[in-house]
Amino acid sequence: MLTKLLFILSLFVAGAQLTAAEQSAPGVSNEDLNKFQQRLFDALTKHLDHLTSPEGKAVDMKGKSAAAETALAFYLMGERTGTSRDRAAAVDLADGVLREMRATKLGVLPIKEKETPEGTEIMGGGPPALGEYLAALAYIYHHEQGREEDLKYLGTVLDQFAWNENGWWAADVDIATGQSKAPLAKPSPINKNASLVLAAGLLGEYLHKIDPELAKRLKAKSDKCLYQKILPAQGGDGFWHYSLVGKDPGNKDILGYFMLTTQFLAELQFFVAPIHDNRLSAALENAGAFAAKHIVPITGANHEAPDSGHTTSKTPAHYDLAEDTKRGFQLGLVLTAGHRFPASMQVIDATLPHFPTGNAGQDGAHAALPSALILQMQP
Repeated sequence: MLTKLLFILSLFVAGAQLTAAEQSAPGVSNEDLNKFQQRLFDALTKHLDHLTSPEGKAVDMKGKSAAAETALAFYLMGERTGTSRDRAAAVDLADGVLREMRATKLGVLPIKEKETPEGTEIMGGGPPALGEYLAALAYIYHHEQGREEDLKYLGTVLDQFAWNENGWWAADVDIATGQSKAPLAKPSPINKNASLVLAAGLLGEYLHKIDPELAKRLKAKSDKCLYQKILPAQGGDGFWHYSLVGKDPGNKDILGYFMLTTQFLAELQFFVAPIHDNRLSAALENAGAFAAKHIVPITGANHEAPDSGHTTSKTPAHYDLAEDTKRGFQLGLVLTAGHRFPASMQVIDATLPHFPTGNAGQDGAHAALPSALILQMQP
């Protein structure tokens, strides 16, 4: 009798485990999910192998933003596999970016010359690149030993970056003076703010024992921008406009900027446990629903007519994944963050044949980091 009861109990437990596993990725079987993850893992591993020497040293990257994003991809893969070479390559790349930052006056790396409203030429720098390399370095150094002073330096760079107390950062600054190029009274684009919400959120969490006051200021800025500006700006259909005030310029691919904004917020949700609350989770779900309904149908093999109502003359009627792999990997990440796993897998599988393997610039970075994040975010 006891043996029969144990057998029945084992069947019940196995069934419960199967049900839980099936529910972990709605609409996808465990077998299909595992096969997909292996395909993505293999493509990313091949790419990263091309970016390291036989001795394990990372190659020179084209641009500090690409270096930082690739460093984070290396580090996430090292965490997934336990491979020390990936971790060493990540730290090597991160340290290169840090040296460049410390060689500047304020830690803001130059992007390009810009003109102020008064007609003065300045060397500008700032988000979203600033948020990308601050967040990447923060994550890596937080998980390394003896990098407390470097984390504090990163936090100080962001704490000093031009900020409006109404809840947004400058779009760009003069890297020599730190002055905003345009008057701070004008809200900067949402994707730029989202990148700094990400960086400030990570550093606010990582610095709470190293420098509590600095951590408190950064977290307050991140929370104010996120909860008082970005989340309330999301439309009922899940879309974020290019501007915090709900306006879109006619010369931008606003669907692309929507995906970039969502990527930064998805990273924040993933990296910082205290951010796991209903407000951000719900916003990412809504963004994933928008992407599945309005962007997937115009991407890759899908050639439906755009019907979102959010297009400009610069928004493609169709995303060709052979020509624009960045959008494929970005869209896959947005869908993953919104728990649209079948759609995410469809988009990524259509993009993988065009993976820019070995590319040491932005194309490679924009494939590597979303791929690493998708592998970590999926069940």
